[in-house]
Amino acid sequence: MSKDVEQLSRRTRNRYLTKTPGHAISRLLVVLIGITLFLAVGAHILQRTVLNAHFVAAEVIKSDYVNEATTNVNNVVADLASSNGVPASLASGLVTSKQVKEDLTEVVENVYKGKTNAIDSQKIKQQISQNISLKAQSAGVSTNNEEFAAVQSSLLGSVDNYLNQTIQDRYLDRVTEMVKNIDEGTKIVFWVSTIATVVLAVLLLLHERAFLRWLHYLGLAALWSGLLMAVLAFAANNSGFFAQKLNELLRQAGWRKTCLNWWLSTFKVPGFCLHYAVYLE
Repeated sequence: MSKDVEQLSRRTRNRYLTKTPGHAISRLLVVLIGITLFLAVGAHILQRTVLNAHFVAAEVIKSDYVNEATTNVNNVVADLASSNGVPASLASGLVTSKQVKEDLTEVVENVYKGKTNAIDSQKIKQQISQNISLKAQSAGVSTNNEEFAAVQSSLLGSVDNYLNQTIQDRYLDRVTEMVKNIDEGTKIVFWVSTIATVVLAVLLLLHERAFLRWLHYLGLAALWSGLLMAVLAFAANNSGFFAQKLNELLRQAGWRKTCLNWWLSTFKVPGFCLHYAVYLE
């Protein structure tokens, strides 16, 4: 009888002396892992979408964006042509949608490559020169005289100044630098968050000392992190706040930022941030 009591007492004492993992530390690690996982996945998504030149270029060539850009670009060229004495019959439709599609794709690729001159002004001037010559010939206007050559040269000079001084110097240079900085920052966030997630996961395993319980807590971290990302994405796309602010900025900025509209409309929040930074100039 005394032996049974002694064994029971020993078991009870050992039970209290045995340390069990604290739930508070586990919950803290779950929160931290969720945060780092959220940052790592978010950074990876940015790298695969808005910071990926091929993905953005594919969005650029969608017909809706190309048609809108073609209309706006032709309006700009028509204004420049009118101010340089080009007859109204020759000033409309000087850039085709096919050319705009090619030019936008090239601009995107150059921006993501970090090129100093993202827009090829010589190519665009050549397109306009050929198109206005074809229009003039179709209208029965001679293109082999000094008057036409002077008007054409004046128009191309205005186009060159507009592309280089307004679009390139004031906007595309800033966007190129901004994309470079955001890309570098996103890469840092991705790798730091990924390493931190692994380290925290190892700490959680060492703390729990039980594989199934460790998987349980990892699942909780991934669950709340995923839910947070889904809620934020849903709110950004359906609240109307970002779209409203974007439209306000576009109205205030005017047609000078037409070449960025496809970016902003496609990527909502990231595009809004990029546009806002340009607008603050």
